[in-house]
Amino acid sequence: MSVTPQVDHESLVGFFDKTGMLPVLPDDARQFPRFYFRSCAEATIHPLGGGEPSHCFVLTRDLSRTGVSLLHAKQLFPGQRLELVLNGQSTRTVEVVRCRRLKDGWYVAGCRFAKG
Repeated sequence: MSVTPQVDHESLVGFFDKTGMLPVLPDDARQFPRFYFRSCAEATIHPLGGGEPSHCFVLTRDLSRTGVSLLHAKQLFPGQRLELVLNGQSTRTVEVVRCRRLKDGWYVAGCRFAKG
């Protein structure tokens, strides 16, 4: 049985309001700063081990020079590749580095831009 995360329209409006650079935490070892990038992106998700890719939409949370953070209704796995259409025009290939479930049923995935 598949459970679709509930969307609270009030918090969704606040989600898209954030702009600018994310605060840097004292123990943050990131090489490049992250910036809020709240948008909807078209995604082609390639399953691990081959098979037919699936097409869907994901929400972007933030991005840096090396990667992007996504919200998705389904779990993604490290090593999984996605093709994202950002801002309706630019296609970028990313690889999932980490993914964790949020308490509201969504998953947040940290992805690295693929080289080449």
